[in-house]
Amino acid sequence: MNSGKYEFLRVRRRFRQPLVTASGTVESVDRILLRTETNDEIGFGEISPWPTFPAETIDQAQEILRSAQGRLSHLTSIAEANKNSFPCLRSALSSCAAWNEIKSFAGKMKCAGLLTAPSVTGAQVKWSEGFATLKLKISPQTKLSEVQSILAEAPTGATLRLDANGSLDLNTARIWADFVRGENQIEFLEQPLAVGHAGYASLGPSKIALDESFLAPGGMSWAGPIIVKPALVGDWQEFRLWRASHVGQIIYSSTFETAIGRQAALWFAAQEPSMLAQGFDTLGRFENDARDYHNSGPIVTGRSDLDWAKIWKEMS
Repeated sequence: MNSGKYEFLRVRRRFRQPLVTASGTVESVDRILLRTETNDEIGFGEISPWPTFPAETIDQAQEILRSAQGRLSHLTSIAEANKNSFPCLRSALSSCAAWNEIKSFAGKMKCAGLLTAPSVTGAQVKWSEGFATLKLKISPQTKLSEVQSILAEAPTGATLRLDANGSLDLNTARIWADFVRGENQIEFLEQPLAVGHAGYASLGPSKIALDESFLAPGGMSWAGPIIVKPALVGDWQEFRLWRASHVGQIIYSSTFETAIGRQAALWFAAQEPSMLAQGFDTLGRFENDARDYHNSGPIVTGRSDLDWAKIWKEMS
């Protein structure tokens, strides 16, 4: 029996304009694309960590891939033995295992527009493109009045999500939480405090969402919304078991993957039908590197018409 083999490719994606978040400026990201072969079945996955999340680094993942020397069974065993240390690798392996279904996915879902800074003009552009929900990055320097100005111009039915990327202190987070809870057009405040901050207990889950604080589910218990990034969540079957017993809103989100990771993430998100807008407004932000093949906009779709073997060669 063929125990399987794999190959991998490391690629760098450079933003057209540096991505500025409350946690710092990101000029480029490295991704590792994974191709597996088992019993004549081909799978693809992507290792896509994000700087502010407590996952493995690209260098650490690459070291494991090199050490397993192309033997898929060996790589899988290492990933399983280090499940708490390599969630991105385990997610990529889950993608490879489910690729026969992923490659055929052509479903649609609503998408929230991403604004990296509070701007009435920027919000108006997104609304004109058809986005009904906007995710707005905030920082300790953001003023309530800036968000109020955007709300004042919002079309009927439009909503906002505020994302602090863990940058606020507890006093500031309380001010923002009170503001959000008093505004019907704001869905939630995302990750106001740093990962592991004791202040979450007093802040409470009402309209407070976790993002960086949620990686692989483990013993996670949070009654508020949770942002789940398929590329970071670890083994997908283990996540599904956790999700089956978890009561609460889940919003799925991108980590600025290539087309391989995006196709997998969209399929993953679609396993849970939802009327909520998902977080996949990440296209068009990189230099033209021929690694995006999906369409962007307020409705995002999978691509069942793509030749992934050809795309692999092109990315190589």
